[in-house]
Amino acid sequence: MRMVRLRQALAALRHDRRGASVIELALVLPLLLMVLAGMVEVSRFVVARIDVELAAQRTTDFVLAKRPQSSDTSYIVTEAMAAADVEAKQVTADLFLECDGVRKDQFDSYCAAGEESARYVEVSIRKTIEMQFDWSKLASLFGS
Repeated sequence: MRMVRLRQALAALRHDRRGASVIELALVLPLLLMVLAGMVEVSRFVVARIDVELAAQRTTDFVLAKRPQSSDTSYIVTEAMAAADVEAKQVTADLFLECDGVRKDQFDSYCAAGEESARYVEVSIRKTIEMQFDWSKLASLFGS
């Protein structure tokens, strides 16, 4: 009698699907959380990249509106530092002259007669982005 009840209880448990979704969620939840964390990291990186690009563009616009007369770039670096909230060592600025599409060494020189001249400004800003999550443990699982 006891053995029959035990078999009936085991058969009922085997066909009972209640709780299966909880187990499935427990199996999938870590993966979903990693995907969510990755999306947060990528979105932070994209926002920071856009911010730095806009700061470089604003600095370039400022320089072109001011019409530089010499090859001194210190005011450009200062403007880029303020726009991007970075240190001076993370900013590079370059003013250059092109004569018929050939880059010249001196910004404040002139092209030969008949050559088409163009003056350019190039601003580069590097900014370090701190990660919110420690991905090294996950990378070590995959041998990286």
